[in-house]
Amino acid sequence: MTSNDVANHPFPLINTPISQLPAGTEPDAFHRCASEMACVHNMVIRGLNSIYLQAQHVADKDVKPFLGYASCFYDLLSVHHKGEEEDLFPQIEKMAGKTGIMDQNVEQHRMFHDGLEEYNAYIRLCLNSPDNYDGGKLVRIIDSFGPALAQHLAAEITTILELAKYGKKMDELEKLFAAWAEKDTRQLSIPGALTWGFFNHDRDFEGGLWKEWPPAPAPLVLIVRHVTYWVHSDWWKFAPCDPSGKMKSKLHAAPQMLE
Repeated sequence: MTSNDVANHPFPLINTPISQLPAGTEPDAFHRCASEMACVHNMVIRGLNSIYLQAQHVADKDVKPFLGYASCFYDLLSVHHKGEEEDLFPQIEKMAGKTGIMDQNVEQHRMFHDGLEEYNAYIRLCLNSPDNYDGGKLVRIIDSFGPALAQHLAAEITTILELAKYGKKMDELEKLFAAWAEKDTRQLSIPGALTWGFFNHDRDFEGGLWKEWPPAPAPLVLIVRHVTYWVHSDWWKFAPCDPSGKMKSKLHAAPQMLE
């Protein structure tokens, strides 16, 4: 991670499997798929950390844009997990020729489901009535599901690596992952959750290993970072990364001692 990563706690970021390979080692399909999944999960973790660290320090005039920013975390994660359960995981099991191999990951979703839904309900309530917002309550809600979520996001990377034991049956795994990612991306609001994801991806992470990720068409990246950004520009001041994908030196609403 970068030395000035202002959103690397309280929930830990995930080292990508590719970054852990010995120098000169060529990553295989499982390393690549698991590493790209880790990048997605790090978006989620970095975003949740930024919400957690700023929740109790938001100025009254900024409550509504902060809640807009916080709502995107739920929107992106919901699409991600629904896509896994309904599309990606069943296709992985079909490819491997063995049912139930992804059940553990689905069960992990259940471990933080209720807390996540409480989070969403509270965000929506406060968006309708910003005067009711209590940063301490939001932090307590995140505390109720954050540890289980972070544990799941890390464990899923190991699950993907372990698919290597199915050998040639998994030859189309990268193609499957690419199709699933494209389908999920199309379900995200471009000025909302999709932009949120870009502003929670640190292009300098792991020495710039992921500076060209995600593998989206250049025009789309340009539009998201510099055009749709302006639709909710007051939201993205709470993001840890700037429009170029560089980590900010500090979070907008976090006190000095937490930076």
